Formats: sequence, structure tokens, C-alpha cells
Amino acid sequence: MLSQEFISAICGPPLAANTAVSKDVGIYSHSLTPSHTIKASFKKSSTPVNGLAVSQTHIFTAQDQKAHVHVYSRVRGNQEALVPFPDRIRSLALAGQVLVLGSAEGRLFLWE
Repeated sequence: MLSQEFISAICGPPLAANTAVSKDVGIYSHSLTPSHTIKASFKKSSTPVNGLAVSQTHIFTAQDQKAHVHVYSRVRGNQEALVPFPDRIRSLALAGQVLVLGSAEGRLFLWE
């Protein structure tokens, strides 16, 4: 049977008060096997566009209008670290084992 997993992130408050979206949850791990299920949800994150990077073991998220990155464990399903940076992070990506971060001021950070 085919199985597919994907990660999604949201940013901002719910559009309506009676929405089914939890207020604290900002990242979801989904599974499609042929029915859809949410495998895990990660709290306390507001991730902008281009602010999510996923490895086999971790999820890295830049925080909207903030100068830090949240690190979540996919294995344990919890937040492992909050890493501060000198500038607000606008985008991030994984290049092998290195996290590449671009700041709002145009600086590039490499974090191993």
C-alpha cells in the first residue's frame, strides 16, 4: 500500500473564533495511507513562508517577525530547542547536515 507523509505549517491567528484549528498548534505532520490522518502536531510556532525545513529526525522553523528558530524532534514529538540569532530569520533550508538561514538584513548563517 502506498504511504505518503508531509509537514505543513501555519502562521497567524485563526480566521474565525469557531475554527477547528488549535490556537497553540502551528506545525502538523500528516500521513496519507489511503485515508488522511494527522500523525503529530507541534505547538508554539508561527512559521512564515520559506521558514520550514525538515530532516529525517528534526523540524526547524523560523518564527514570524522574531530572531529565533524552533527545533522539534520528529521522533519524540516535542520541542527540543529555541535558538536565538542576532537578526530576524526570513528563510531557511537544509543542505545535507547544515541548516542555512537567511536574515531580514541580508546575512547568511550556517548552523551545523
